[in-house]
Amino acid sequence: MSLDLLNDVFNNLKENKFVQNFMSELSNYLENNLKNNVNSEQEGLPIIEDILSKNKLTTGNENAIIRNGNDIILRYAKQNFSNDSMYFVKDNKKTYWLNNEEHYNNDVYTVLKIENSKIEELEINKKDMPKDIGINDVFRIENGNYTMERLATKELQEEITNMAKEMINQQNVNLEKHRKEGHLYTVTEELGNNRFLQDLTEKTKTEFEEVEFSKDLLSKATEGMVLKYTNGRYEYYSDDGFEREEKTEL
Repeated sequence: MSLDLLNDVFNNLKENKFVQNFMSELSNYLENNLKNNVNSEQEGLPIIEDILSKNKLTTGNENAIIRNGNDIILRYAKQNFSNDSMYFVKDNKKTYWLNNEEHYNNDVYTVLKIENSKIEELEINKKDMPKDIGINDVFRIENGNYTMERLATKELQEEITNMAKEMINQQNVNLEKHRKEGHLYTVTEELGNNRFLQDLTEKTKTEFEEVEFSKDLLSKATEGMVLKYTNGRYEYYSDDGFEREEKTEL
């Protein structure tokens, strides 16, 4: 075998080794990057916060869903973990206030410990939490070991979701009773993205909290404005709502 041929073979082997190392490093990078993306997606939102962010709710229903969610967690633990402590990952961060400003500690999970019908809020460093346990999950701690409770997680999340769906459906039914084609409504109060309305057409004193407004109308829907409900939506009508109400009283 000639010297030139040996050199070619040696160079090819080196090149192949380089390619192999490059492909190996690329594979490891892609795998790690994929894991990081999956973990980021799994972080998600607290289940109650996620429900609230995806639905337009009255103030009363929003508070009720939060309250009922906590009640469901407590009741589920009492029924299924009566002789043990149940842990529920409430949030993927710790929220706290400092100098009248809201701050976050993203290095910890906020965890609820439910034991003897009492809820205690804990902080657990993410480095100490097994990778398979994340936000909205149920787990146990036995002899210092964390055990993911998959069935309990599924059942608890379903109970909370079903409770919220039922309340949202009932809210929509109630609001539909107030929305009447061609009726005029006065804006009596502004509350975030919601407005309290009074039906001028029926000359009723009853007010209700409405949650469905277009973005353009929302910025203009101030107290005293008159809206008209037509073709399934509210539209601007006039600015003399309070004057119309006074005339009605006379």
